[in-house]
Amino acid sequence: MLRVEQLAPDGAAIKAAHGVAKPAKWKSFGRGEHLLWGECLGSGANPYQVRVDLTDAACKCSCPSRKLPCKHALGLLLLLASGATVPQASPPEFVQEWVAGRAKRAEAKETRASAPAGPADAEAQSRRVEKREARVETGLAQLEGWLSDVVAQGLAATRVQPPQFWSQMAARLVDAQAPGLARRVRELSELAVAGDHWQSQLLAGLSRLQLLIDAYRRIDKLPAPLAAEVRTLIGWTQAQEKLLERAGISDQWHVLGHRQSQEDKLRVQSTWLSGAESGRIALVLEFAVGSQPLSPALRIGQVIAAELVYYEGVPPLRAVIKQRIKDEPSRHVLPAAVDTKTLQTRFAALLAENPFVERWPMVLGPVKISIQEGRTYFTDLSGRRIAASPNLRHGWLLDSLAGGGPLAVFGLWDGHLFDPVSIEHSGQLFSLAHIGELPVLSKVA
Repeated sequence: MLRVEQLAPDGAAIKAAHGVAKPAKWKSFGRGEHLLWGECLGSGANPYQVRVDLTDAACKCSCPSRKLPCKHALGLLLLLASGATVPQASPPEFVQEWVAGRAKRAEAKETRASAPAGPADAEAQSRRVEKREARVETGLAQLEGWLSDVVAQGLAATRVQPPQFWSQMAARLVDAQAPGLARRVRELSELAVAGDHWQSQLLAGLSRLQLLIDAYRRIDKLPAPLAAEVRTLIGWTQAQEKLLERAGISDQWHVLGHRQSQEDKLRVQSTWLSGAESGRIALVLEFAVGSQPLSPALRIGQVIAAELVYYEGVPPLRAVIKQRIKDEPSRHVLPAAVDTKTLQTRFAALLAENPFVERWPMVLGPVKISIQEGRTYFTDLSGRRIAASPNLRHGWLLDSLAGGGPLAVFGLWDGHLFDPVSIEHSGQLFSLAHIGELPVLSKVA
């Protein structure tokens, strides 16, 4: 059975879903071998038609909501999970049409993927690259002058700058086709007003920007993997079609964590996996704009036999699933954990190899939870303590879950704070995907 909370796009969606997870809210519902469907009564004359494929959690609803899954699909799944009697039946026409449409789209996608690529206009492509390189260089010059002005005026002056001070520089970088730099400038605006240590954080952010400018201007002298990393940070993309032509790494990939976030108008779905044999960590990113749906998320604890291809980077982290072979039995424990000293040592080695690493996924444990002055801390068996990210706004839940005992935590370490994503306790796995919105832990069944 799918754990419904793991599928919700946000806390509001799962809260609203409980309101429709009652038989009286449905005109009809039923299920087949791997399908679930229903007609949910709403405020309009016609009920909302809901379809769910239980094999991969794909769904569709006739309601106008842009969330996927919407509250009606989640409510139908909650209804099934609650033990309500859902009769076996033949799928109605609206479900059959949806299934046929999915099959047709999948076939068309496979056909496009297998079709030979047409001849590329190498000369035109070269001109486009040269034109963009010139724009990026213009943007770098503008950014470097802006950084010099910020330092010359003093960091304190940034705290009284209007929002346009940051947004205008970011907009120039977008125009210069350097969106990665634009994102970093927007992040600086948050550092200028945040926390007790804003001065050191802002200065570090400004320094990293200058280092990135210098690295890009000397990119031909960098090792190829680091050069690819720098280009990506500037805003160049690595074509997924080219990546999929390469041989990947075949392994049994264990899903350690899952998270959805919002970046401006872009929704980002992050899934972290660990290879059973390779021991490698992989981050699979998916994006959606506006009402565009994200693909159904891999469930935490799920294990898939698959071939993954890594994007170039130092060290490689982001990957794309080239071929998903089959599902393996789920695993509700985390891989081998490290203590705080090892966590810090490994991250230091990563920074020595790539100074642009911002954070890295690791499993920390065993650790105990403590809360002091509203802040959550993780303390290992040697007594070393690190602070949790402020994103963890319900640390008392972890303290209650642990009951004074040890936990293993999968999360992201940035050298200062640990941002937890999932928790293992007593052979059970819990997700913190919506911990900032709901005062509940989601157990993976």
